[in-house]
Formats: sequence, structure tokens, C-alpha cells
Amino acid sequence: MVDPINLTDVASYVLSLIEQNKLDEAAAYLRGLHPADSAEIITNLDADEQAAVVERFDPPELAQVFSQMHEEDMLDVAQHLDVEALAEVLDEMEPDTAADLLGELEPQAAAELIEQMDEAAPVVSLMAYDEESAGGIMNTPPASLRRWMTVTEAFTFIKQNYHDENEIFYLYVIDRFGRLFGVVNLRALILADPYQTIEEIMNRDVVSVRTDVDQEEVAQVLARYDLLAVPVVDDTERLVGIIAHDDIVDVLEEEATEDIYRLAQVGEDAEIFSSVPRAIRNRLPWLVINMGTAFLASSVVAYFQGTIAQVAVLAAFMPIVAGQGGNAGTQTMTIMVRSLALGELQGRDTWLALWHEFRIGLIHGIVLGILVGLTAWAWQRNPMLGAIIGLAMLGNLIVAALAGVLVPMLLKLLRIDPALASGVFVTTATDALGFSLFLGLATYFIRWLL
Repeated sequence: MVDPINLTDVASYVLSLIEQNKLDEAAAYLRGLHPADSAEIITNLDADEQAAVVERFDPPELAQVFSQMHEEDMLDVAQHLDVEALAEVLDEMEPDTAADLLGELEPQAAAELIEQMDEAAPVVSLMAYDEESAGGIMNTPPASLRRWMTVTEAFTFIKQNYHDENEIFYLYVIDRFGRLFGVVNLRALILADPYQTIEEIMNRDVVSVRTDVDQEEVAQVLARYDLLAVPVVDDTERLVGIIAHDDIVDVLEEEATEDIYRLAQVGEDAEIFSSVPRAIRNRLPWLVINMGTAFLASSVVAYFQGTIAQVAVLAAFMPIVAGQGGNAGTQTMTIMVRSLALGELQGRDTWLALWHEFRIGLIHGIVLGILVGLTAWAWQRNPMLGAIIGLAMLGNLIVAALAGVLVPMLLKLLRIDPALASGVFVTTATDALGFSLFLGLATYFIRWLL
């Protein structure tokens, strides 16, 4: 068993070797680490330090390190290598990772590298697909069985075509046109009679995905059916690739980060220590949009300024109604966005979700309405004020529940990412309607408030 290392201490040690100009020793030490640890340490080195270290790695070693890096980090490190050296590294990488790196380069630079590569064909074929689709993240298909093979012939075929135990997830069966025909469980193959044919023991119900399916949906398929890998087919059902569970780990992190950032209206590539101009580009546009919607809520308040002027204490309670509505709406919206992302909800489920959240909003509204109403009554010695804010709270929490369902569903229908824009509209709805309910009731019953 290998215990995790203390990366901080290891990075300090590597840096000390580099500062002492013991570059060969530093590179040798990094090569002895797990590629994931080496990747993180190299990523955090300065450009000159990176260049000095990576040039001492052999192409297969550097390919393993690259496979543990994000695309942007791969690009930074790759710039320290000349075309021939980088082409050798790309030949050693998995085709999907190599395609990701080439996709980050300028077209001319990518073309030069492809020309220098010995194994460019599988990589080029992947670059034709959207990088966030099944085609963009798949690897070349494994050697596949034919249905007329006997079990004995299948074992011979496996020994001839598979050289790493980590390659064998499932044994796929194709017909003479390369179309996916079935799948064989390795345990079933071991237990079968040597003279049985593959067709007799294979399973024809193969879970597969099309090349144009979004990578997030691929992750959902792997999780739903508890698969180690999923085959990828084209429009004619030809087996064109395979996506293993470890290819999906980075996708899950990427999609989760993307959704979290979008819920906060922050750009996908935002980082805590990104440059100030880049951070401003990521955040400022959404702040401007939020400011525009805030003016809508403010216009509601302005409409009732006469009421507020007569009963100034209303201003103290306005944030309570709007704030609680915003919080409740965000709760519902977050659950809805997650459920939509995971494929747990479809358009046909809208009414069921509305009824479910309406009941929750009603109960929340009654409980919080009573609590805030009693507090307002005790604080201001005015039972009518307590009744008004209690009713406003009830109404706004129901509005929050309905908006939290309808906004993401409507955006999904319009093919707009619900995670990106839901927050703005839900908050606007709860603010504007919360103020309208509270101040509208106060205006109607104003003679009992004076």
C-alpha cells in the first residue's frame, strides 16, 4: 500500500534541488513520484524551472505526467518543448488527451505537430468531435471479438491483442461492418465451454452512447448502470471508441465546477489567483446584469414611496421579506438545476415539481409568516403590521417555490443553461413580488398602521 505524500514538503525539496542547480537530481526525484504528484509540482514551478526539468524526462514519462494535468497546464508545459520532442510525447499519450492538447494550440502549430507524429490518425479523428462530447473524450476502440469465434479462439485473440490488464473492461463483439453487436463478460468467458461460440454467451443488450452525446450525460450513464466503461457508436452503430470510468473523473470535476460557477454568475475559467483583468471580465458583466434587475425591484419600492414616507418602519421589514424569499427561491432553484443536470427531471415533470415545491413553500410560508408576524407585533406593538408582514412572507415564499421551479425549466426549454441564468431571474422575482406584496398590503391597510 502506498501512502499519500506531503506535497508541500516534496515541492519544497524539489525546489531546493533546482535552486542548487541539481537539475538531474530534481528530475530523477520527480520521475520516481506518482505522475499525478509530479504533475502538480511541475505545474507550480516557474516557467524557467519547468523548462529545465521537463527536458530531462523521456517521452513516455512526460506523457504520463501530461495525462494528469488540466489542458491549460499541459499547454504551459508543452511550450518548453520543441516540435519533435512534443510530437514524441503526443505519440505516447492516450489519443483523447493528445487531442485535448492539440485543440488548445494555434491551428498552424497543431498541424506541424500532427505532421511530426507517428501515430496521428487516431488523434486527428477525435479532433473532429466537440471536445465536450462523447466523441471528444473517447479513446480508440479496443480490439473486438467476432460472434463466430469459439471461446478458445477468443482467449487466443485476447492474448494477441491485449497487453495490459487495465485495458480489459469489457469484451465487445462487432459484426463484419464494425457495428456493435454485443458484449461478453470476462467471467462468463472463463466459465464457458471451450467450444461454445461468442454469440452463444454474449449479451446483446449493450449500453452505449452516440458520439454527439454531451460528456455530462456520459457520466450519468456510467453512474446509472454502474459501468467501468461505455462504448461509443456513430450514427450507423459502428463502434468508434470507448470511454473508461477514469476518463470521466475529470469530467465530473469540470462539470461540477462549471455549474457552481454558473450559479454564482462567474465565468467557467475563474480562479482565485487569476489576473485582475481576467477576473473582471469573468465577473463584471453579470454584476451589470444583476444591477439592471435590481433597478426593477427598486422601481417597485419607489412606486410605494408615499406609503413608506407615512410608515417609515416598513423600510426595516422590507429586507426580511425579500431576503427570505430569495433564500427559499435559491434552495428550490439549486435542487432543480442539479436534478436537470443529472437527468432526474424532464419537461413532463414540471407540474409534479410545481405541486411538490408549492406545498413546501406553503408550509415554509405559514411557519415563517407566523414567526415574523409575532416578532413584528411584539417589536412595534402593532398587530396589523404583524399580520401584513406575515401574509407577505407567506405569499413570497410561495412565489419563491414556483419561480425556483419554473425559471430553470423554462430556460431548459429555451436551450439556455439553467445554471447560468436562473439566479438572476429567481432573485428578481422574489425581490419584486416580495416588495409588491408587503408594500401593497401596507398601502391597503395603511389607516391601521398610522
